[in-house]
Amino acid sequence: MKILLLTHPLSAEPYVEALRRLRPHDELTVWSREQPASQWADADVVLGWRFPAGVAEAMSRLRWVCSVAAGVEKLLVPELPASVPVSRIIDPDQALGIAQYVTAMALRFARELPRYEQQQRERLWARHPMAAARHRVCVLGQGATGQAISRMLSACGFVVDGWRRSQGRPLHEALREARIVVCALPLTPETSGLIDRAALAVMPRAAAFINIARGAHVVEEDLLAALRSGHLAFAALDVQVHEPLPPDSPLWDAPNLIITPHIAAQSSVDTIVAQFIEGLEALETGHPLPRLVDRQLGY
Repeated sequence: MKILLLTHPLSAEPYVEALRRLRPHDELTVWSREQPASQWADADVVLGWRFPAGVAEAMSRLRWVCSVAAGVEKLLVPELPASVPVSRIIDPDQALGIAQYVTAMALRFARELPRYEQQQRERLWARHPMAAARHRVCVLGQGATGQAISRMLSACGFVVDGWRRSQGRPLHEALREARIVVCALPLTPETSGLIDRAALAVMPRAAAFINIARGAHVVEEDLLAALRSGHLAFAALDVQVHEPLPPDSPLWDAPNLIITPHIAAQSSVDTIVAQFIEGLEALETGHPLPRLVDRQLGY
């Protein structure tokens, strides 16, 4: 089996090391722009994060694509033939890590920790009324990750409302009562730019927004305007439209915004490689491929 690794911006080396140890007879190629197409165009399968321009259409023997993550939108390029199946990684530890990240950010907002951090800088010892966090949270997306987030927030006392597009319930109706909104949606043409000026405007004043899904779910200019006006009191973005976030991005200096570099959770190399090998063995034996993506839905 000839395998093409398209893991950039993740280093390919850990995957190469693990696959050579566990599948020594496979041929591995790590894609780079400097390589001629003859070195990778005849690969049978892809393990990757995204298709660089022109790569998918040049791969005439491609039989299967496996994402290194739960999200697959960067691999579902128009040039990828509809006949090529796409799988994703499902890592329970990743859902747990993301739920912990969201809960930490929600508690930071709900328990007004920035106020006390500022008081510490000012050497001011002052107490303020503080009830247990019972804020209403709307979690957009109720897949494995969204459900893990909802469970953990509920265990911490938050009142959680889960929303999914398939319900038919209008998004703005779900947002109106939410003091905290969490985006855990898959990125599809229907969800791109979903959090825009109109969506932010229907959220209660001084609400909070947390995004652990994909940067393109958010119209960043609209989010910046909501933060600067005070309509949003807090936001946390673990994902951004452009990653790495450019040094001149206005997001860095936005008020009451926490930026993290896509670290809410990361699947382990061992989990990714184990699930990839499971798929390789299914492909070789003619069995159904695991964790297949619905190409029409995008997840």
